[in-house]
Amino acid sequence: MTSPSVGQKEIVGLFAAFIGSVYGFGMYLFPAIVESIRADISFSYGTMGLISGAVQVGFLVSSLLAGFFTLRFGAINLILFSIILCAICLAGLTMVGHVYTLAAILVVLGACASLIWVPMVEVSREVILPKNRGKALGLMSSGTSYGVFINSALLATVLPLYGWRTMWAITSVVVALLAFYAIVRLAPLRNNHKKAAEAPTTKKMSSRERIKALPRPLVGAILVTMFLNGISCMSFQTFLSAYLIGEVGLDEKRAASVWGGIGIVGMFSGFLMGALADKITIRKGMIVTYLVLCVAAVALIFSGKSGLEFLLIYVAALAFGLSFYAIFGLVPAYISHLFSDGNAALVFAFGNVALGLGGVCGNLFGGYSKEFTGSFNLLYLAILITALLSAIITLFLPSEVQSEYGPEFQPV
Repeated sequence: MTSPSVGQKEIVGLFAAFIGSVYGFGMYLFPAIVESIRADISFSYGTMGLISGAVQVGFLVSSLLAGFFTLRFGAINLILFSIILCAICLAGLTMVGHVYTLAAILVVLGACASLIWVPMVEVSREVILPKNRGKALGLMSSGTSYGVFINSALLATVLPLYGWRTMWAITSVVVALLAFYAIVRLAPLRNNHKKAAEAPTTKKMSSRERIKALPRPLVGAILVTMFLNGISCMSFQTFLSAYLIGEVGLDEKRAASVWGGIGIVGMFSGFLMGALADKITIRKGMIVTYLVLCVAAVALIFSGKSGLEFLLIYVAALAFGLSFYAIFGLVPAYISHLFSDGNAALVFAFGNVALGLGGVCGNLFGGYSKEFTGSFNLLYLAILITALLSAIITLFLPSEVQSEYGPEFQPV
């Protein structure tokens, strides 16, 4: 149960702001202002690619470690540490003068993203009522879109007048204030966790014992689904602009409007799809989300083959915006229902690694398929297939309703 001094809505709002900070400011702001940075700190596009790859490696490694860190140090402690570290790194970016320093800080920021997201699933399992968990985690996953929205405002107002260092300074101050507020407001919850951990009746299990006790078929199915999510969701957005401009024939302004549509939909989709999932069960909500992603892929495949290309492109944007932000909230919500204290963070940590590896494979396939076929159609066909496979696998997963209301299934 939540502490009397901090309610569920406040926790959800804080966590959504954390996600917006570590992803929006920490991972997505750099690509948006990279040209301005390159004007001051000279480095090649090849180096930029290496930096982006290193950030992904940092995210993958920290995803694996996050589950163990959550068990060792506590979920609230890890969340607060990560948001404080994020603020420090953002402040450090205002003073960088060398590309290696820049790369190192960005890698740490990439690590912060997974170090803050994984323990949030564990805390949500403990403090968010089951009937609200879908929309709560859906809103948290949409936090990224709010961070990106703030980025766009800073790009239009601050960057032209004051430069990229001022943008990092502003974001660092915002995150520092957020971290200070969180330390004060989450203190009672942190104390509750500490007392529970120190209670003599608390059963201590090692990480190895926990891993051995996990149901392998269930965990395996979840990891495969998250791997497929990485292929479909990551590669979809990676090559979207190239497809729209290079194959469909949109100009850059129209392509930007498509991204704007995805962003606007994303600001609400996590909550809306989560609310639907809370009504029909999260497992069924995941299936619906995968089918919506199928619609997005089909619309893109046919957008260059008919006279309805503009309509189909915006249908694809709407469908992708609905599914992309929602699925990253629904999967951890589902995990939080099926796995008990500590195990939820562990499973989600492994799942994040699978997600990242899927993204790498999807991006590699997308790039090479374009080179060999001259089109991205094969990629979006693969996205359609992986989304359908995800829906089919999810169809055979156990319903989380059993873990809430039925004595025949207990969280593991």
